[in-house]
Amino acid sequence: MEESALNRYLDEIGHSSMLTDDEERELSRKIREGDKQALSKLVEANLKFVVAVARQYKGHGVAMEDLVSEGNIGLMKAAQKFDGNKGVRFVRFAVGHVRTQIEKAIDQQGGLYRVPKDVADVTVARQQSKALSVDAPLGHRTNMSLLSVLINPDASQADERVHSEAIVEAAEFALQSLDGRESQVVNAFFGINQERETMAEIAEDMELKRERVRQIRDKAVRKLRKAYRQKLMELRNPAR
Repeated sequence: MEESALNRYLDEIGHSSMLTDDEERELSRKIREGDKQALSKLVEANLKFVVAVARQYKGHGVAMEDLVSEGNIGLMKAAQKFDGNKGVRFVRFAVGHVRTQIEKAIDQQGGLYRVPKDVADVTVARQQSKALSVDAPLGHRTNMSLLSVLINPDASQADERVHSEAIVEAAEFALQSLDGRESQVVNAFFGINQERETMAEIAEDMELKRERVRQIRDKAVRKLRKAYRQKLMELRNPAR
């Protein structure tokens, strides 16, 4: 399923032709002048390169579609900074940005899911999971939950990593700090009281771009962490 979706995507971007050194240099000049069409042309001509890089990270717990999406973000960032007059081809300049973005996504998302060796499709594995609560394990890791995302693993207080009633209460309180759209994304992404969904599925349900869904998710997690810590502090240090 995942591979067929990737093949469809490759068919969609297959019409883009390789750019010459002169074309890249001219596009970079226009991009620095604020030409958005030039930016799109440089990015679109190198989308297949992103797929090639993303394939190298397959099996790290993040769906290929998400790896490609994150890689495309890195490609866009590279295109905005590229200077064709420095004698370096765009792909060589962009590869670091693409890898950094993908690896960042793996750091943020990869730990949430561990797919058994006999399950090749991350999406299928997620869909097979049941609805979860804030303290239930995510994926196939018995020690990983939404709480693990909220709790700072570098915190000095070791007991903050214990799933006590206060911690669960603080997490559930934090969920109430989200607005409607943030709640929808968080509930779907983490599988709270529903089956988990991929970023692409959430984007389709909400009629948004995947990058916008990712932004909403990241903002919501930041809000959750802040509200969680504040509530946990109140529970542990009640006013006398």
